[in-house]
Amino acid sequence: MLLDFRGVTAIYGRPGVGKTSLAMRMAHERVARGEKVLWVSLYEDRDVFMKNAASLGYDLPRVDFWDMIFVKTDVILNQIVSTVSQSDYSLVVVDSISSLVEGPQSREYLINAVYRVFRPAKIDFVGIAEEESVTPLDYIADNLLRLELRIGRNVTERLMYVVKSRGRRAGYTVEFDILEGQGVVFLDDLPRPAPRAAWEAATEALPQPMGPVRGGRIYLFVGCDFTPLLARVAADLSREGRKVLYRVFGRGAFSVERLIEKYGGKAVVQRVEPRPQSHFTHMKNLYDSLTETDADVVVSDGVDMEFFIYGRKAFELNKTEFDELRRLGIATLVNACRDRGLRVVADVTAQLHDGEVLLTSPEGGTRCRYEVQPLPRLACNV
Repeated sequence: MLLDFRGVTAIYGRPGVGKTSLAMRMAHERVARGEKVLWVSLYEDRDVFMKNAASLGYDLPRVDFWDMIFVKTDVILNQIVSTVSQSDYSLVVVDSISSLVEGPQSREYLINAVYRVFRPAKIDFVGIAEEESVTPLDYIADNLLRLELRIGRNVTERLMYVVKSRGRRAGYTVEFDILEGQGVVFLDDLPRPAPRAAWEAATEALPQPMGPVRGGRIYLFVGCDFTPLLARVAADLSREGRKVLYRVFGRGAFSVERLIEKYGGKAVVQRVEPRPQSHFTHMKNLYDSLTETDADVVVSDGVDMEFFIYGRKAFELNKTEFDELRRLGIATLVNACRDRGLRVVADVTAQLHDGEVLLTSPEGGTRCRYEVQPLPRLACNV
């Protein structure tokens, strides 16, 4: 995602949400294009700034950095205006403007600087502010970016709300995270495999009412004993030339791998250990796995563990995954002991109860038997 916001941009939010890190990425992108950037800091010195930027992977030594801690407001603004009006800066960042808008005179001076210096010279200006002190910049800004850090059940989310953006779309939210060595990374920045062409492959493990397994479809298996069936499906599809990523939640990956081999197939088997982490990291791990394996089929066995860890957030996580896998043309087989509400986002559902399976698909409902011997399969009377 290119942060090419032009004009006056206000970045605001509570402490620790990533305001400075986001502005660092903006400055990094400008410097990488050979543009000249001025960074005015009112709360940290050059050494601390450069160390923090480097830890995020940002190359900012070429930024003109002013340490103006404890400098009077009128001196700061006069110095900025005087220098900028005689320079070729393309971007000026002030971190933070909170202390510059404490008094009426300072606010008036800042507004005059924007209208009489930055706008006429077409110099982009980024002001970083705490949420309670973003006024008056929010009224005169071309772009308003509000950052938010949510923490629930020890799971974090970083969100950027594009509240206003003149000349372009606004009123939307983008999720991001701050990664060591990579800085601010948005979900859209993550590498993803190319979409697959339409495909389908048959397996004797699944009944005729299900039809062949198709790329882009979501198959939900509700019941705690579906692992042998899913292992056989994975084996069958791998023999058909499909690359299978089998993700195991809460049980031994080795035993599943041996089971797939027993049925004459091969798959990349990963043990997934849901733990309190960011929503972003969760999705990044999936994208990394898809990129590494180039999978046509993803099996997620035992996703109940995600609901124990993430609570209600697990439904949103899985829906996001389903939407992306469907877009990529990857067939997805999901197993959970309970429905967890996932039925509404699945294309086909097989629900196990006392050895009988209710199969629900766009073609209607069918009652089947779950047989384990001699080989696991769903058998339906049609």
